[in-house]
Order: sequence, then C-alpha cells, then structure tokens
Amino acid sequence: MLGDERVSSAYARNAQFWIDIVRGELDEYQIRVTDPALLDIVGDCTGLEILDAGCGEGYLARELVKRNAAFVHGVDSCAEFIEAAQTHPDARLDVTAFHYGDVAALPLADNSVDLVIANRLPNGIAQPGKRFHEFARVLRPTGRLILLGMHPCFYAARAERDGDDAAALSMDAYFGVRTVEQKFDVAGRVSPVASVQQFYSLEAYIRMITEAGFVITDLREPHPTAQQRTEDPWWNENFRRPLFMLLDCAPRA
Repeated sequence: MLGDERVSSAYARNAQFWIDIVRGELDEYQIRVTDPALLDIVGDCTGLEILDAGCGEGYLARELVKRNAAFVHGVDSCAEFIEAAQTHPDARLDVTAFHYGDVAALPLADNSVDLVIANRLPNGIAQPGKRFHEFARVLRPTGRLILLGMHPCFYAARAERDGDDAAALSMDAYFGVRTVEQKFDVAGRVSPVASVQQFYSLEAYIRMITEAGFVITDLREPHPTAQQRTEDPWWNENFRRPLFMLLDCAPRA
C-alpha cells in the first residue's frame, strides 16, 4: 500500500463503495456540480497528454479520452481502483495507462505531460506539499495544473459534509491542521469506514502550491446554480456552505 497509510487504508476499504457510486452516477455533488465545473475549466483537451492524479476507478480518464486527449495517465495509491480502471469495459488502454503509485512520487518522466488534474484528491498527511513539487516536475513549461478539492475554509475537525460545525471553527483550529474523519452518505448508501483527510488554512494550502513553482490563474467555488436550487430544494438542505474549491495553476515563468 502506497501513500499516507491512514488515507490509503480508508480508501482501500471504501473502494467498492466509491466504484458503485461513480458508475451508478449516484453522487449529485459530482454529477451536477463538480464535474461540470471541472470540465468547464479544463476546456479543450484535444491532443494533450494528461495526468489524472488520484484517478480512482478511471471515470475522468475515460471522459478525457472521449474529449480527444492524446493520452491519459491515471495514478492512484489504491490497487482496487487501478484494477477497476484497467478492467472497465470502456477503458481505452491504447491511449490510457493506469499506474499503482503515489502522487508524491509519480512514475512519470520530467516534462512529460501538458495537464495535471487532481480531482477531489485527499490532502496528504505526511509531507503534504510534496505532491505539488511532483506535479511541477512532470509538467511541461507550458502546462497547467487543475486542482479540485474540498474547500479548506469550511471544515472543522470531524466535520460532516452537511453539518453546521464549520461556523464554530476557532482561529486556532483553522490555522492549525484539522483532521477530518467522516463516513459518506450518498443516495442512502453509507461508506463502510470513515475517510481520513487533513485540512490546512487557505494561506498554508496556497503556499504549498506557490512554493512548488506555480502561480494561480483562476479560482472558482463550484456550487449549485440559482435555477438548480429553485428546481430542486434538496440543494438548500445539502449545500448550506461552500464545499469545493477549484484552482487553475501554471508553472511560474
């Protein structure tokens, strides 16, 4: 098992849960909020060589191939996800390669990809900034890094995604390191074990990125539209505070 042990262990035990959720298109947050925002900021990927960092069961890699990416490398520290990605009936193994590995020690050559996407990749616990240096290493000078993750400003320790405890987040907790352990309830299905993530202040998170040699060119906070909230009141109960942050970054000249 690779990567941070607590993170990797939880994801391995939850792997089949997430495979079923993704392939059943059961996660409203993913299908209706984060995926549209992510694909919008990616834009045209025709002819690009791409790294899907933390690829899971491979759905994003398959989508990027459909959008004419030249080649997609998927890397994940969960062996169950890699096997699922490789054996999916729609996997295009002529233009994709799925690697069992750590995003903080990528099995790719220097300057080998045009785009790195880290899609809802849990924050590292040991040496959390190391992955950004690896992303910088494998990116070509004209490349881009796109990061979509949980919003660092609104998660208290042991926060549940739909809870209100973030409002009581103290200064010491926010500017410290918050460990969040939570089970996910998606469409009435509950993950077998709690996932483990660590959250840092926005200041600390941005510093990890810039110290690796990146500049941030765009920042978005994906959220349901006014029309979605009007048409489906579910959003008013389940999206009561910012949940996601999306960054577009480029190597510093």
